[in-house]
Amino acid sequence: MSHEVTDMTLTFQDSSGASNNRDRNNLKTRGNSAPCPAWRQAALGLLTLCLALLIGLVTLGMMFLRTSSEMNSDSKKLSQLPKVVHPQQDNLSQQLCNYQVIPREMEFLKSQVANLLKRQEKMAIKLCKELIIHDSDHRCNPCPKTWQWHQNSCYYLTMKEEKTWSNSRNDCRDRNSTLVKIDDLEEKHFLTSPPISLSSFFWLGLSWHPSEGNWLWEDNVIPSPSLFSSTELAHLNGSKGCAYFQRGNIYVSRCSAEISWICEKTAALVKIEDLD
Repeated sequence: MSHEVTDMTLTFQDSSGASNNRDRNNLKTRGNSAPCPAWRQAALGLLTLCLALLIGLVTLGMMFLRTSSEMNSDSKKLSQLPKVVHPQQDNLSQQLCNYQVIPREMEFLKSQVANLLKRQEKMAIKLCKELIIHDSDHRCNPCPKTWQWHQNSCYYLTMKEEKTWSNSRNDCRDRNSTLVKIDDLEEKHFLTSPPISLSSFFWLGLSWHPSEGNWLWEDNVIPSPSLFSSTELAHLNGSKGCAYFQRGNIYVSRCSAEISWICEKTAALVKIEDLD
């Protein structure tokens, strides 16, 4: 009986031991096979990262070499830049000096041209006056027919007709002119010479303006006191009306009086081509 128990016990133990051995083997097998795929993935990831880092380092190295080469090239260019800039600066300075000289030369040339034109104009006027002495209708005459030429003005004389100051002024306006205006003593002296002196007296373009409280020429210019003698100034200051000219003196009369008048306008330029 005991022997049977013993055999059964041994059989059970052997069976149990074999079962335990199979279980341990299965656990080992499961333990060894499960971690394998995870380690492979980790290793692959590390390898990929290493390759990426290596590629990055190579790229950075190439970029560094290229940048270093460009910097060396730029450094050489910078070192050569003064050699190029200095001559250009000298050239620019010279050009600036030339530009500063040119305006002065231009002004000098302009003044020379202006002086030559004035001399030419004076010579043309002088020659034209000589031609008019021999032929009053010469085409160089800067004044219309029946007008007298003096300096820069043309004068129209009316000796056989008399009008009021206003009507005389209107007649001159119809002729594109004004009643005569005395600008200086030389012109005042001219008004006493023939043929103008043949007219005993005539209206001037000078009248009293109540609104202004002053004597004014037709162009609204106040007459210069230097044009008048003390006697003439006394007449003007003590009277109000219209001025007329008689034998070298200026007098005042009522504007409704009827006397002769003289018109004045600017003479045209003497043309050189008309001197032939």
